[in-house]
Amino acid sequence: GYEQSLLELMRGKKLGIYQCDASDVFQGVRVSKGDWSSVVNTDIFLHVWRQVQAKAVYKKFDWTIKVDVDAVFFPDRMRAHLVGMGPPANTPVYLHNIKFRYHFMGALEVLSAKAVDVMLTNFDECAKNLGHNGGEDYFTMQCLDANGVGHMTDFSLLDDKYQHGAGWHLFDINPCTNPAIVAFHPYKHENSWQGCYKVAMGVNKPEDFVGCNERWHGDACSLTSTRQHLGTDPQPSTGIVGVGS
Repeated sequence: GYEQSLLELMRGKKLGIYQCDASDVFQGVRVSKGDWSSVVNTDIFLHVWRQVQAKAVYKKFDWTIKVDVDAVFFPDRMRAHLVGMGPPANTPVYLHNIKFRYHFMGALEVLSAKAVDVMLTNFDECAKNLGHNGGEDYFTMQCLDANGVGHMTDFSLLDDKYQHGAGWHLFDINPCTNPAIVAFHPYKHENSWQGCYKVAMGVNKPEDFVGCNERWHGDACSLTSTRQHLGTDPQPSTGIVGVGS
């Protein structure tokens, strides 16, 4: 699926999680959908965190970040946000990351090492009392809250297209202009992932991309751009039209 190609892109260019002090990749499987069209993935999540617990690498660092593969993630921005927030040291704490629904969405989950300790210690009890029939992000938040882990709030951590309401486009790179955001989600194709990254880094502007109504298959696009492909444009295309790609 798209996950492997995105991982190879990030690994090859040392982007995303590969700019962190340490990183690891854990595989999931296809899952069903629950209420709110959320993914029912709690069991997979529990299995992955057991692997994290067994490896225990997280204990070497102050913070653990769980990132979805289709999120365009900037570790340098994450560091800057944490420094600016000044969270208490050696304290169980996690971050509310978005001004949408219950303020904690799973594309970017930020937990202190002590918070991970508390969660792993209480996993079995949380699974017993909270159930397995929902999204892992809601399970995580409930488990942390139920066990006394505090939270801090930074609504500029995550831009998730699901918060934008009707009319958003999977390949639209416009949200990536916001320099405060740590991770943009979802970008499930190499072209849209790279397009978002380039816009975020100032390499390209949204108006460099083909309009979303004019895009070819696989193109990154902009909902506000009026650009169209020329008959002489090569195929396949990245979505960047008439400028360096």
